[in-house]
Amino acid sequence: MNTFDSIDTTDRQETFALLRQLSAGIAKLCAPHCEVVIHDFSDLERSIIHIEGNISGRKVGGAATDLLLTQARNGNTVRDFYNYQTFLPNGRKMKSCTMFLRDEQGVAYGAFCINLDIGVFAGFHRFLGEFLALDAGSEVSETLSDDIQRTIHTILREAVNDIGAELPIMSKEDKIDLVARLDEKGAFQVKRAVPLIAEELGLSRSTIYNYLTEARENAEIDAQNGA
Repeated sequence: MNTFDSIDTTDRQETFALLRQLSAGIAKLCAPHCEVVIHDFSDLERSIIHIEGNISGRKVGGAATDLLLTQARNGNTVRDFYNYQTFLPNGRKMKSCTMFLRDEQGVAYGAFCINLDIGVFAGFHRFLGEFLALDAGSEVSETLSDDIQRTIHTILREAVNDIGAELPIMSKEDKIDLVARLDEKGAFQVKRAVPLIAEELGLSRSTIYNYLTEARENAEIDAQNGA
């Protein structure tokens, strides 16, 4: 072995040693759902030289995976692979990252692989989806509060959004429309509604009452015309 090969081998061993240390930290951080595997491509039949947090049942001295064999065979090791789907022999789903270790010439001599068992999370994801599901097409919404001022404020904001206008630059017609929508939402069944809404809109109470009267008259006319 020449001097260059000796230096190259030493560098690789130092890299492997560092990765062993990193693999322990990663596996412990994500325990018990993570394993980290280090491969040495000098012997693809026994490429696994280190494994932490074993969840795949493999051992040191185990062979390279089908992905590693294919990539090494095709010389396609110039890019790494992140967050791709993998499977255990029993069909259990995982997701993985494979990062190739390359020498100064860009030739891969090993791989650093992180595998995450997502089976338990997939089940939890399905549970959350079912638990958080709402009736399709439902237009019902509700704000749970025992503070009537906050409730009126919520109804007002919803009504403003419904008409697509902005405060305080609304026209008189918009304000009448707004008051009509507030009436439809039941806001004026509350005795304190008029002063609260007047304060929010920067209008007098009498103006709110006038708009409410006009809105109800318009609604009555519309109902008669539609009859």
